[in-house]
Amino acid sequence: MSWEHRPYAFEDEPQHGGGLRSWFGGLPSPGKAVKWIALVNIGMFVLCLATGGENSAIFRWLEMRTDLVLKGQIWRLFTFTYLHSQHDVLHILFNMIGLYFLGMHLERYLGTRSFFIFYTVAGFVAVAMYFLLTSLGWLSSGAALVGASGGVLGILGACAVLFPAMRIILIFFPVPIRTAALLFAVLYLFNLGTRGSNAGGDACHLAGLAFGVAYGYRGQRWTGAWSRWRANAQQRSLDARRREIYELQMDVDRILDKVHREGIQSLTRREKRILEAAREKQTRH
Repeated sequence: MSWEHRPYAFEDEPQHGGGLRSWFGGLPSPGKAVKWIALVNIGMFVLCLATGGENSAIFRWLEMRTDLVLKGQIWRLFTFTYLHSQHDVLHILFNMIGLYFLGMHLERYLGTRSFFIFYTVAGFVAVAMYFLLTSLGWLSSGAALVGASGGVLGILGACAVLFPAMRIILIFFPVPIRTAALLFAVLYLFNLGTRGSNAGGDACHLAGLAFGVAYGYRGQRWTGAWSRWRANAQQRSLDARRREIYELQMDVDRILDKVHREGIQSLTRREKRILEAAREKQTRH
C-alpha cells in the first residue's frame, strides 16, 4: 500500500473497555501484542538493513516467494509479514502507524491473545490469496512479497465493523472508517484487475481487509464454535481415557481371578503384559 493510502490517525476513539495509559509524548499506550509485533517488525527491519538490506541472508530466508514455498519452505507464509522494503522506510513507517492506532483499540476489545491470533490469521489469509494467484499464473511466482499490510488491513476491516463511529485521517482529511475501508477495497480491486505495479501486494491487502470485515461480523460466532469444539474434544478425550481405564481394570480383575483359581503359571504372555501395563499406570499416577 502506498503511503498516501494508509490510515494513520484517528479523531474519535471507540468507547470499548477502560481508558488507555499515557505513553511516549502523551500518546495512548499500546497493548502487549501491538507493542511486541511492532518491536519485532522494527527489529527485523534494522537487522536486515545492517546485514545487507534486501540482499541480507535473513531477508532472503524469510521473504515470501511462492516458488520456494512449493519446494517446502512453508515458514515463508508466516515470516514475510515481519519484513519490510529496505528501500522505502515509509513502507514500515505507515504499517506500524496503522498497527498502533488501529491495533490498540482492537486489542483492547479482543484481548491480547485473541488479537495476536487474529493478526496472525489475517496475515495468513492475505498471503493465501497471493499464493493462489501466483500458483494459478495470474502473478509471477518468483516475485518476493514482504510487509505487514495484510494483517494491518485485517485490523482495519474489523475496526470498520466493530467501531463504525471511528474516523481516520486519510491523506489530510478525516474520513469515516467504513468509507475509508470501501475506498481501499475499490482501489485494490482495480489495481488487481488491471494487474498494476503492486497487484501482488494489493491481493494481500484485499484478502486481509475482507477477512477483517468477515471477522467483525462473524468473529464471536467463530470464537464460540471454536470454544465448543475444544470443549467437546477435551470431553471426548476424557471419556476415552475413562473407558480405557475401565476396560483395563476389568481385564486386571479377570486375570487376578484366574491367578486365584489356577495359579500365576497359568497366565499367557498377553495377560502378563496387561498386568505390567496396569502396574506402570498405577506407578505413574
